[in-house]
Amino acid sequence: MKKITLSSEINTDNYCEYVFNNYDIQDREKTVTEVPIPQREELDELKDWNIFLVCGRSGGGKTTILNEMGGATPIVYDNDRAVISQFQGLDEKEACNLLQSVGLSSVPTWLRKPRELSNGEKARLDICKALYEAMRTHSIAIIDEFTSTVNRSVAKSMSFALQRYVRQMGLRVILSSCHYDIIDWLQPDYVFNLNHCDENGDVEIERIVYSDSSEYNVQQGVLECQTLSEAMELNYSQNI
Repeated sequence: MKKITLSSEINTDNYCEYVFNNYDIQDREKTVTEVPIPQREELDELKDWNIFLVCGRSGGGKTTILNEMGGATPIVYDNDRAVISQFQGLDEKEACNLLQSVGLSSVPTWLRKPRELSNGEKARLDICKALYEAMRTHSIAIIDEFTSTVNRSVAKSMSFALQRYVRQMGLRVILSSCHYDIIDWLQPDYVFNLNHCDENGDVEIERIVYSDSSEYNVQQGVLECQTLSEAMELNYSQNI
């Protein structure tokens, strides 16, 4: 597996000297982090997947990995239009469904402009736009720091809603996160966990199977639904 070494020179001052003298720092000239990078051909070999999750501690190289995979999906807004009007390629009903897919369900919020949203609302709208661009260009949506700006209750609802929508629409999305609780909620098909290195520092792409999970069984039911509304009703009926 390809690895990238991230290096940053240290500009020493009295604060850095304090760290040198009181903590175990071997290299006083630079900081070095080695990041394992899954190759695009490895992704191309993966079968039947919709959600690929890169997880690990903050500063561990997740953004670097996504950049090697093509970089986070660029997000551009027309700040003179309402939130609901940012998806001109979709009909009105599907635009509403897309916003609901990440838990952005407040109708008054749909009528505001992007610059008027809170940080959490803006983060969810960014995800909607990434999914929309993936649909529009028939590409993979790449989303960095998924749920990093919302509380864990919102993160849970976002994860369930996103995985329903992505699987129902047949999309593919690559996400990164420093939160491990979303694995149960998001149910990724594959996980690249930077904290699970072998003795050589290599990380494997791990296939996740949920066949013994009631949530997995609901997920399979979602795939058989004919419309997004049916899929959402099925999940709500199962108290997900």
